[in-house]
Amino acid sequence: MTELTYFSIFFYKDYSLCYLLKHKVSYRDIEIKDSELKRALFWLLIASKGGETRLRILNLLLKNPMNKNEISKALNVNYRTVVHHVEMMIDNNIVIEDKRYGGLVYVNTMLEEELRKVVEMLMEGAGE
Repeated sequence: MTELTYFSIFFYKDYSLCYLLKHKVSYRDIEIKDSELKRALFWLLIASKGGETRLRILNLLLKNPMNKNEISKALNVNYRTVVHHVEMMIDNNIVIEDKRYGGLVYVNTMLEEELRKVVEMLMEGAGE
C-alpha cells in the first residue's frame, strides 16, 4: 500500500512538473489576492492531472454559458468527463450550474475578472 501511494504521488508530481513546464507558470505568477482562491485555481488548473481539461472548459464558459452537453460537443470530450470536471469546479465555487434540466453552467460572476486573467495567461503559456 505504501509503495502504491508513493508511486501515485510521484506520478502526479511528475505530471504536474511537465504541465508546469508546458505552461511556464508558477504559483507566484497568479496575481490573485485571495490566497484560498489562488490555491484552488492553481490546483484545479495547473497542479492536478485534469487541469488542462478544466482550463479548456473555463475558456469556453468565459466566452458564453453552455450546458454540459454543449461543452462536451465543443471540446470533443466524453460527456461523463465534462460532468466530472464541472462538478469539481462547482465544489470549488469557480462555476455555477442552473439546476434545471439542461441548465447552463456559467462562471461565478464574482470571480470572472480574476479567472479571465488566469485563463488567458495559461492559454498563452500553452501556445493555444
